[in-house]
Amino acid sequence: MTVLDLAFREFVDALETASDEFGLKGAADRLAARLGYRWFAYLGFSEPSLKVLSSYPGSWARQYIEQRFEDIDPVVRLARSSLRLFQWDRRTLRLPSPSQQRFFAEAAKFGIHSGATVPIRGGFGRFAAFTLAGNRDASLEARSTEMMDTLQLAALYYHAHVYAKLQLGLTRLADAPLTQRERECLSWAARGKKMPETAKVLGITTRTVVFHLENARSKLGASTVAQAVAEAAHRGLILS
Repeated sequence: MTVLDLAFREFVDALETASDEFGLKGAADRLAARLGYRWFAYLGFSEPSLKVLSSYPGSWARQYIEQRFEDIDPVVRLARSSLRLFQWDRRTLRLPSPSQQRFFAEAAKFGIHSGATVPIRGGFGRFAAFTLAGNRDASLEARSTEMMDTLQLAALYYHAHVYAKLQLGLTRLADAPLTQRERECLSWAARGKKMPETAKVLGITTRTVVFHLENARSKLGASTVAQAVAEAAHRGLILS
């Protein structure tokens, strides 16, 4: 098992057991450290509220919220127009306005000068961004593609757990319908397929299968995937 695989597995396990903001923050903070970053930040935009979970220095986090820096944050602006993860620093970010330049200079005082951000889009204008920031371990440079793929999936897991456990957004995750892909993964599980086998059949990665099954489990209020399969079959959502 690689370092990335172990970090991701421990992150998912931590999210499973997290029941409040403290647990959710701890899971993301440990993931950041395992991947060679100093801090994490999650911003969930669901009008009219903004949900912020982060390990940034307290004075910077308070300043960010009180002064509504999300309105000028160049990373947030780029995330709103992006579909996939991107890495950033002062050199790659466009800072056209004096206010953005001052913002980034202020962030740099706390050591926040580079990072990687995953944009996450939801229905009805909902949007979130998951960021790991600070210095990254040079040993991970050669495996940056694999690490970025891990971070992309980790961000989606985190977003799902935050919305489900903190009951954010327009509806709770438990009230949302199953997606087509979630039904497909449950259907193959019902037929006795293991996750790697399901991944091969559907042409996706095993981690993605895990992600869909975990979402389905949460939506169905089940404790295990096996219980989720049984519940889905009972409701007529899949063929048993």
